[in-house]
Amino acid sequence: MSSPTDPNEGTSGVDCPAGPFETDLATIRAAAPRHPPDVQDQQTADFDVPIEISRITDGGVSFFRGGLMNEGATTWYAFDAGRQLLVAVLATAGDRATSVPSSEKLSPTQLVRYTTAAGHRRAEFVTVAVASPAHVRQFACLANSLLHSLPADACRPLPADAIAKRFSLLHAGQTIYTSGGKPSVPIEGEIERCIKQPLQGQILSAL
Repeated sequence: MSSPTDPNEGTSGVDCPAGPFETDLATIRAAAPRHPPDVQDQQTADFDVPIEISRITDGGVSFFRGGLMNEGATTWYAFDAGRQLLVAVLATAGDRATSVPSSEKLSPTQLVRYTTAAGHRRAEFVTVAVASPAHVRQFACLANSLLHSLPADACRPLPADAIAKRFSLLHAGQTIYTSGGKPSVPIEGEIERCIKQPLQGQILSAL
């Protein structure tokens, strides 16, 4: 649980209140991973929801399933607060499943695997990066601020299969906030950018 902090130490102009996500930098640093993430041990994982996403118990997940021009594309961008990792899984099925990076372009924290658990053959391009302590705190400040800004009934989760785009916050294995479609409040968009932007350079360099 976070301790109260000086609002002036927040990020992107928002306060940094206490909440379910830890904001104390000393505590965050003490929990930082000692070694780079080993993604290769999940090379043979075959699950409907990628294991890098399903194992998250604390953090945030942005999900998108394509339609029309993007049919066959499914993406997850996530922040795993417990492991202090940023995660992207770009999945493609059908004709799109052949449009994946070659192994020569992948970094040690990326992999491409093929799965069938979703009921069809799917290629999954996985990218994982360690979040800096400052970035971990940035996410926590934004997420706690979002939760503080909402009425209690705004945190009721939506059905998991009801929408093609959704953003969720998780704590202790429970979904504590979910919205579908466009961000319901501006700070939600800030959280999604906080998760996605640090991964873009590594993803684009492999494509």
